[in-house]
Amino acid sequence: MEIPTLTPVDLTDVAARLERAAGRVDVCATLARVATSTTWRGEAAALHRDRVGEHSSDLQALARRLREAAGLVRDLEAAASRRLDLLGDVDITVGDWPIEVIGRG
Repeated sequence: MEIPTLTPVDLTDVAARLERAAGRVDVCATLARVATSTTWRGEAAALHRDRVGEHSSDLQALARRLREAAGLVRDLEAAASRRLDLLGDVDITVGDWPIEVIGRG
């Protein structure tokens, strides 16, 4: 599988999508917890609540990991932007790249 080249703007978009996905997963975790019947009684009700609670916790952990991934992508975007700026500065200085290629001007 070939991964396409991503620009810093593309990386910002990826991070935003990861954040939105984390929000949706948080909603699912809440819905799973709230959807547990409060009218059930006894051992079956306790087992059901425990199982749903486990799923809700798993979903919350997934949301945290998605947010962590978004943060890492944002860090990558910042590093890529800094590197592109440095490359642009060098290339403008030596005249190798047209200014339109590096997005300055």
